[in-house]
Parts: sequence; C-alpha cells; structure tokens
Amino acid sequence: MKILLAEDDPNVSMIMQLCLEKMGGHQVVIVEDGEAAFNAGLAAPYDLILLDGMMPKKPGAQVAKELRAAGCQTPIIFLSAKSVEPEYLALASGYLPKPFEPTEICQRIDEILAKGKRTG
Repeated sequence: MKILLAEDDPNVSMIMQLCLEKMGGHQVVIVEDGEAAFNAGLAAPYDLILLDGMMPKKPGAQVAKELRAAGCQTPIIFLSAKSVEPEYLALASGYLPKPFEPTEICQRIDEILAKGKRTG
C-alpha cells in the first residue's frame, strides 16, 4: 500500500515510517505541513492518507476538506492528540488518537480500512 504521511514531528514520522515499511510492507511518503499534504494528495495516487490534526500552514481537517472538495476519494485517517470535530470525521475513514503504540499502527490502519469497506 502506498501511504502519504502528513506529520510535522520528525521523530513521530520516522517511527511511523519504520513501522509501516518494516512491519506492514507499505511504501511511505512523508510531508511535514498541511500545504504539502494537500499538494501531494492531489499530485499522486495513494492508497491511504494519514493526516496529523495540527500541522504548520494548514491543519489536517482543512487539508481533508480541501482534498474532498477537489475530488480526492483516498481514505483519510486523522492522527491527533486533540479531539477531531465530527464534521471533519465525516470526511475521513477513521481517527487514531495520539499517543499510540507504533507497533500497533498497521493493525489499527487495517481495522479502520476494513470497517470502512464494510460500511461504505
């Protein structure tokens, strides 16, 4: 699976990338701000977008809203230490609250995507 990871904390993105690539066999592209996430989300096809809720330039919720408005249908999972507004959750396939165990990220992503396929 090709995953776009939008995360502004380099330590978090490095750990997530290692887990997703080594344990899940996924290909991960990392961007560090909301503007780059929006541009990357439209520029190339991804199987999944992981969006941090609080990023420089644009928050994750705004990125998701703009991606959907631009026609992007890629599943989005929010990553945030703060709660995410219900109106934005409607744009996403799921939400992973921070902190989470890095070793569980692949399992949680699979669960969220499987649930989305059953209900969508």
